Amino acid sequence: MHAVTRVEVVEAVKTAFTITAQPTVPRDLVEAATASGARPAVVTVLEGLDGDLQFRRLRELWEYFPHMPVNAADAE
Repeated sequence: MHAVTRVEVVEAVKTAFTITAQPTVPRDLVEAATASGARPAVVTVLEGLDGDLQFRRLRELWEYFPHMPVNAADAE
């Protein structure tokens, strides 16, 4: 099975970043990934985030996954 990629995470959690005054928290990301049908490896990666984190923009996630490949070609 291939490594989780940034493209895969974006597809799984993009609905969690709707226009709202509230920041997105890891629980929101896990729920969005589960609802989108993301594979278990993606959900597991998101579950590993500290529950106290807050994100205003999707790109803020990459600070916590600095070595995550962008796409499947980069994962090889």
